Amino acid sequence: MKRNVLFLQLIAVCLIAFQSCYVVYPWFCEEEYIPEICLTRSSVYGDDPSSSWDDPIIGFQAGIGLPVWSFSDQLSIRSGGLLSFQGGGWTEGNLEGRVNLWYANIPVELRYQLPGGFFAQAGLQPGLLLSAKDKYEGITENFMDYMNKFDLSVPVKIGYKFKNNIGVNLRMVPGLTDITSDKDEKDRNFVVGLGLTYGIKIKKKQKE
Repeated sequence: MKRNVLFLQLIAVCLIAFQSCYVVYPWFCEEEYIPEICLTRSSVYGDDPSSSWDDPIIGFQAGIGLPVWSFSDQLSIRSGGLLSFQGGGWTEGNLEGRVNLWYANIPVELRYQLPGGFFAQAGLQPGLLLSAKDKYEGITENFMDYMNKFDLSVPVKIGYKFKNNIGVNLRMVPGLTDITSDKDEKDRNFVVGLGLTYGIKIKKKQKE
């Protein structure tokens, strides 16, 4: 419950920071919305390799990002919302299955943009678990009772932004927190992906 409240508080802080950027310091922010889709390869790794869901599965991420604060033309803070389908496959004896996870993430990242188009960014990504399903032998079970609802990870990206506002990036997102409620073992998310973005610039309304 406390982690859910923390997640909602972080959403509120991001919204307030973004709004204040235009109201108090309008010259600091670039008016640009950045829709993004990403093809991912994810797994779950733990302290005990024999019980980890370390068989990778193919997933995706989709969302929208925006600049929250610009220190200069090169350095800025970005945030947004990202829906992520991920998880991992597992093997136990002759039994095989996979756990499918849906997360709502709010990445907050520091971005450095080089003049030539290349960029790098990294930060923290809190996430809220929306759904967890364990699938094996044609059976699907709700896995939410065995999972922690809050996840914290570290997104790291490198990419290139073209002059037509299309961008591509490679990302690695290792998890920091235990995603299961089992106190004897610690399991963490791990996601890598190839992303595609498109910057949509919004013109400011001129004051009369």
